[in-house]
Amino acid sequence: MNEQAEFIKREMAKLLADVKFERVPFHRVTLDKSVLLFVENFNLFSTLKPSSDDASEPSATIMLDAYQAPILVCKTATGHYRLVSGLLTFHKLCKMKFGLKDDSIIPCFVLPRRPKSLVLRILLLNDVVRPLLKQFVDVNGSTVTESLHAWFTNDEQPSVFQSPEWQIMFPEIRSKTELCKWLHISTKTVKLR
Repeated sequence: MNEQAEFIKREMAKLLADVKFERVPFHRVTLDKSVLLFVENFNLFSTLKPSSDDASEPSATIMLDAYQAPILVCKTATGHYRLVSGLLTFHKLCKMKFGLKDDSIIPCFVLPRRPKSLVLRILLLNDVVRPLLKQFVDVNGSTVTESLHAWFTNDEQPSVFQSPEWQIMFPEIRSKTELCKWLHISTKTVKLR
């Protein structure tokens, strides 16, 4: 394992050792500034849109979803909560206008402090990569290409597979061929390097 991956592993262990499960007022939860910047730069929800319509879902099943996939937050000195992971659950709660009631309480894992920037980035990337690469049954090449390019490349680092974040999260997948084999999709449909 490389040095950066070891650092992330140590930092995650320290951070998660003191995590607490709490029920918090939904109106006190907002996106962490890093998460907000990430969301503004890539329309995650259009890419990962589920086929079902959440509008017909009763609030009891929305709350059940929130318990089965709780958000991860850090608490500020003023008693507010900054979301660092759990974007899809948070988005669903926002979309259902669940937060309009002042007494709405949601389940959260509360971190003892805000993660260091690299750890926060890995938490966020894992949050959005998990549904795309690990949970979706019908993933296609264009979605994989668009999403991974947006999340793991930049001008200095044009290769997804050479990205430090990718190497931390998926050290065994070093090429487009290995990725496509893992996802069971054709290499002709994925345009990555």
